[in-house]
Amino acid sequence: MVRQWQEFFYNRRYVATPLLSPDFVKARRGARLLGLRVTPARRSRARDARAQAAGNGGDRFRVEQEDSVYPMVPATRTCAR
Repeated sequence: MVRQWQEFFYNRRYVATPLLSPDFVKARRGARLLGLRVTPARRSRARDARAQAAGNGGDRFRVEQEDSVYPMVPATRTCAR
């Protein structure tokens, strides 16, 4: 969400938000857990991958750096409780 704010409100001046992570698919497979990857080019497979993951005890997702998360709470508002 912070990266998204930097993209939309600060002209893509990214500070401390690069998504440099280990290969989580390989890590999960190394631990003998299900590891799936859905690339932007094959996004149509996302529903199938999520259903498969849910059938294997849960799901974990990593999104591409430029993917956006909605709904987005503007900086001038607070979340209602």
